[in-house]
Amino acid sequence: MPLQKYKVLASCCALAFALGTAVASAEPVKWDFSDEYGANPNDFTIQAAQYCIAEVEKRAGDDLDITYQGGGALGLKSADHFDAVSSGQVQAAITLLTQLSGVDPLFNLSSIPFLSNSPEEAYRLWQIAKPEYAKVFEKNGMVLLWALPNAPSGIHAKMPITSVDALKGLRIRTYDKNGTDTFKAAGAAPLQLAFSDLVPQLSTGGVDAVLTSADGGKGMSIWDYGLNNFTEINYAMALFVVHVNKDAFDKLTPAAQSALIDTVEDCDKYAWGVMERGRTSPYEEMMANGMTITTDDEVPAEVFQLLGDAAGSIKDDWLAATGDRGKAILDAFEAGK
Repeated sequence: MPLQKYKVLASCCALAFALGTAVASAEPVKWDFSDEYGANPNDFTIQAAQYCIAEVEKRAGDDLDITYQGGGALGLKSADHFDAVSSGQVQAAITLLTQLSGVDPLFNLSSIPFLSNSPEEAYRLWQIAKPEYAKVFEKNGMVLLWALPNAPSGIHAKMPITSVDALKGLRIRTYDKNGTDTFKAAGAAPLQLAFSDLVPQLSTGGVDAVLTSADGGKGMSIWDYGLNNFTEINYAMALFVVHVNKDAFDKLTPAAQSALIDTVEDCDKYAWGVMERGRTSPYEEMMANGMTITTDDEVPAEVFQLLGDAAGSIKDDWLAATGDRGKAILDAFEAGK
């Protein structure tokens, strides 16, 4: 082959290789986003997650493609997410924070009973505590992003919880240690269960009441299991948080990194809006399926007194376990009331 033709051919090959490399590099980075919940399209977590994923992808352009894996599609529960995201098994997750109390007792804050009495107070508590939460995630190779509060928890049961006796021996599902300790002290027989483990227990009569929000009960058609009443007790607004693997984050383009960080405030506000809109909106569907709603003003003061007394030691125990970190958070929170 003449030298000139060889040079032309070599140049063409080099150009083709460069173009191929450019095309390959233009392929978006693919992430999975794990959620134990979100099996129902009306669930809070799927609404907030899908909105925020769309916002991130819009800002990141073609640099990041995030697949929402709801309803435990990856076989992971909230309790698994800390290690799974830290190790890079999955790049991102939305996690019920109180399921991570074994990692750090700080994470039990949002489920201290009757601590924050409104969505506004819950948001302020999140903003105060977030820097301390973020340190724990950072230490374990993760980046903490935004949060979603669950609607205030109430009791789904076969009858209204309008007396102290109604709590005695009640086999109630709880979702964390705080709830378990509170209801045990109130005379109930609590069983701590992940949401994904609840249906088998309801089906076999293992529990006859469930501590969760109205939306949580509606999402699983809880009336199908004979629980025909929801009693408002405004127990706690447990927090979900979104966290991502730090190594995976660092490998993203600057545009994709900025998209994840710049949407945090917007996602926080949207998530709080999801919760506020969903506090009582499930009631219509619940009543259409034969349920009754017992509002908090129908619950006698002695029931709240019993539950408050039963929960009394939990804040003290949390402060003892978290030391100066916990005290600083609660001092700042109380100062803002």
